[in-house]
Amino acid sequence: MTGLLKDVMDDRADSIEAPDLDVAAMVRDGERHLVRRRRTLAGGLVAASLVVAALALPGLRPGGDRDQDTAAPVHSYDIAYAVGSTIHDGPRTVETDVRISALVQGVSGYVVADRQGRVHTMVDGETTLVGRLAETDRGRIMSDDDVVAWVDVADGGTLSVLDLATGERADMSVDAWPGEPVPMNPGRLGGGAGAHIAAVDGRIVYVADARGVMAWDALDGDEPVLLAAPDGAAEVEVIQVQDGQILHVVTSFEPQESDGSTTMVEVEDLRIGPDLQDGRSLPGTRGSLSPDGRLVALTDRQSRPGSPSYDTTSVGDVAGDTWTPVTPPRYDSVIGYRWLDADTFAAWAGTYTAEYAREDLLSCEASTGSCTVAVSPLPDGAVPATGWMR
Repeated sequence: MTGLLKDVMDDRADSIEAPDLDVAAMVRDGERHLVRRRRTLAGGLVAASLVVAALALPGLRPGGDRDQDTAAPVHSYDIAYAVGSTIHDGPRTVETDVRISALVQGVSGYVVADRQGRVHTMVDGETTLVGRLAETDRGRIMSDDDVVAWVDVADGGTLSVLDLATGERADMSVDAWPGEPVPMNPGRLGGGAGAHIAAVDGRIVYVADARGVMAWDALDGDEPVLLAAPDGAAEVEVIQVQDGQILHVVTSFEPQESDGSTTMVEVEDLRIGPDLQDGRSLPGTRGSLSPDGRLVALTDRQSRPGSPSYDTTSVGDVAGDTWTPVTPPRYDSVIGYRWLDADTFAAWAGTYTAEYAREDLLSCEASTGSCTVAVSPLPDGAVPATGWMR
């Protein structure tokens, strides 16, 4: 999960002289608008004419039981961000010749995008141009360790998947995509592509289009598989997938009685599960899954009358009902945005007064909810490793 903070910035814009909050914009705006480009599911996902094949999601057995023998290894990362053309990765710095506007970390190197949306890999000290984002203002590079994916501008929109470790690559034109792409932003570079990449889990890429969400094992040459929606859902949004666990939001409409009349009210439910039909509800509005899919850092938006809204974070087991609050002192808002290993996640934290605003990056332990400051203050113009264009 990465970017959740544009609303925080907007809430305070009229009341304080804030520093550059582009990081905040990437977090909040990215999560609420890019990954969230909802796809209406009415009819499409449950059409009788569509035969949906069974998909063997990694690390899961039938019934959702985890297969410890096939689970992917969990790698450890430091908190990383870029300023200008320099990548700061824990105690290391990497100088590049690219002015960085988007960044993701891999085991073998980095993938970045510059201000023009040109996508570059940085492996073993070599920088290679590998593509260009279809949307330069709201584009994103998605990744899971060394497997990265993006919507490229080529051919009016191309789904591109690349393995940094092996050099394997797969590209599919949106025009050839077996789903039902729709033009989202006519006139924009790439025409809005009509599909977007919602998540990457191992070698499986989750793509959202007009019909719903499809899982695509692109590097192995498999055909995309449509994921059936839950009964009664109006929309489903995939937020993240880790080790076969799908974190998603189901939107439905429920009747509400008021003054003798009945209106249909939109209801959103954050869920986790091995598919989109059998998820269990979680107490949050957004979240970030650990790389083994066992833990989740949940974020919830809070409002106070007469005061700016703020975000709270809690962490716990996806199968449990106990949630540990993450409340480091001195901060008004805390958002867990990326896991660094199976037990530690990175969090953005903001402090605001009428005259002052400050942002830090924290390293937080899931077992205790305690955090240590990793970057303070976050430099103006910093680009954290979320993949969002700033």
